[in-house]
Amino acid sequence: MNTIKSTGLHVGVVTVSADRTLTEARQLEAMAAKLLETARKLPAGPVCRDILKEIGKFRARIAALKTKVK
Repeated sequence: MNTIKSTGLHVGVVTVSADRTLTEARQLEAMAAKLLETARKLPAGPVCRDILKEIGKFRARIAALKTKVK
């Protein structure tokens, strides 16, 4: 078995650079902002509340990813 030496984040057998990961995290943040903007236009109710919770969880995972990479 071959060993890959790298300081990047390992995803499976693929090494991802920190710069690339941060760029992708920023793109995900932009998507989350658009989702939030759209969700706020929904009528109030349990469905809207659930969607907003999921978007919040998504944003928390993005923040955790950025913290891990730095």
